[in-house]
Amino acid sequence: MKKLEEEPETYDSKFTSLTKGINVKVHSWVLDQIQSDQSILEIGSGTGSLASKMVSKGNIVVAIDNNIQMINYAKQKYSDTLEKGTLLYRLGSFTDLPVEKRSLDLIVSTFLLSELRPLEQQIFLRNAWKALKPNSRLIIAAEFVPSGFWKVGFKIKRWWFKKKLHRLRLKSTFLVKWFFNYIELIGFKIGNQKKWKHGSIQAIELLKINDNGEDEPDYYRPKTKKFKGLISQLRIYRCLFTGQIDRVPIEPGIYKSGNPNSNSPIIVTANYEYTYIKLMRDLQSIDAWVLCLDSNGINVWCAARGDDFGNKQLLEALEATDIRVVSEKKTLILPQLSAGGVAIPQLPEKFPFKVKYGPIWSKDLKQFLSERPVRKPDSMKLAKFTLSHRVRAGITHTTFLFRKIFLIPIIAILLSFIILNNIAIIWWLGELVIWIILSNVIISIFFPLSKFTRKFIVKAVFFGCFSIFFIGAISWIFHSSYLYLLLNFTIYFWITFFSTMSFSGYTMSTSPKEIQAEYPVFRKINLTLIILVVIQLGINIIFFMLNIIN
Repeated sequence: MKKLEEEPETYDSKFTSLTKGINVKVHSWVLDQIQSDQSILEIGSGTGSLASKMVSKGNIVVAIDNNIQMINYAKQKYSDTLEKGTLLYRLGSFTDLPVEKRSLDLIVSTFLLSELRPLEQQIFLRNAWKALKPNSRLIIAAEFVPSGFWKVGFKIKRWWFKKKLHRLRLKSTFLVKWFFNYIELIGFKIGNQKKWKHGSIQAIELLKINDNGEDEPDYYRPKTKKFKGLISQLRIYRCLFTGQIDRVPIEPGIYKSGNPNSNSPIIVTANYEYTYIKLMRDLQSIDAWVLCLDSNGINVWCAARGDDFGNKQLLEALEATDIRVVSEKKTLILPQLSAGGVAIPQLPEKFPFKVKYGPIWSKDLKQFLSERPVRKPDSMKLAKFTLSHRVRAGITHTTFLFRKIFLIPIIAILLSFIILNNIAIIWWLGELVIWIILSNVIISIFFPLSKFTRKFIVKAVFFGCFSIFFIGAISWIFHSSYLYLLLNFTIYFWITFFSTMSFSGYTMSTSPKEIQAEYPVFRKINLTLIILVVIQLGINIIFFMLNIIN
């Protein structure tokens, strides 16, 4: 969508092609729901075609879009309609609607929701509710997850689409996953509804309700999510044993630990399921409000280092939730690991809370809340990469490497061996898998030995050399062959060298800037090693086939 918006002249035709003409049917359905003599606001008006058609039915329309190119194109294309004074195109966003409260008969928005994250969707609904007259309507159209069997095909198609966008370095849209949960609690009910493509695209008419003279709609709160028991533990393992590649979000918003009241503290965290479960378990005996920011299903450390846990997400959560009124405590306790993303000096001058960083690990929250230290002890502010943490990081990193790097090449080699009908080579491939695992065991257990440097290239060379002797010694036990070691020592070195550089993101021994500075040199060394490894793999296969080594 964002890519298409860069070229307003071709947007309509390309979007029609992308949706296979469904967008045209959506606009037709929307127009059928619209009467005349209404004041209408269109949010996300794009090229302005729908707004122009709504005006032709005898309505007064304000059309807003946050893309200035789209607005300028619409003004130029529909200049005749603009002169009549019944249509206005202007730059704007759902966060700040350019209309008075309770002034509109209808709000229309098509294919915008998938551009919004969950809390933004709630803000969109709340602002629409404020702008609509009593018993007025909001008509939306968006991409949704279909139900039943069709969900499988939809997810496969979306996975492929996201891979394509990732290759093009483009951001994907968001699944409209929890939207139906928000509707009634915020103050709407569903009227008419139309579905296309097995429900993957829907147009919905929402009727404003709960308008008892109040200026503000209600807030939505997600249901309490279980954090104890077998299912929760399996969810923990799912995050741990899948390389933390998958984003595993829970609904962002306010949760309760225990039975909090107006004097209970407010703990802020990410909406990554692993983080939520661990935090809630550590808070079991504490009454507190837990505010989960929308970190896009990423843990605090990684989200703060990226662009997913910062001022933007914090301000968004305050606007979408009623956290301002649930507690008289005007202090937000954030994880210390979020300090890289939340810039306190850059928060608005009238920010209603004091921000305080809590301990590194949630297990220390009970002591922190009880003692409220002016200065945190070192145990609460220094992240020690203990053996326990390194083991968990090693497991996660190993599964990450297999899923993202080694799995497809290993399967390709395995299929080749099966075709060649050479069982001996398949056993050698099994050893290759063991080498990858052993390399990560070495890095995880012996990582403190590399404290003599912060440069991960130096660490990578150190552990690469270490693995030549360690894995080489194990290989000697099984093969007792100098030729075998000679043909594989470069592979030992490269696997560990590459794994060490990749492992940098799991530690707190460096920063993204330092790693980025090392990458040009790493790429050159890595490319050279890959060439040597490919040559050695080829020689290995030939020697195995000729039964020269065993």
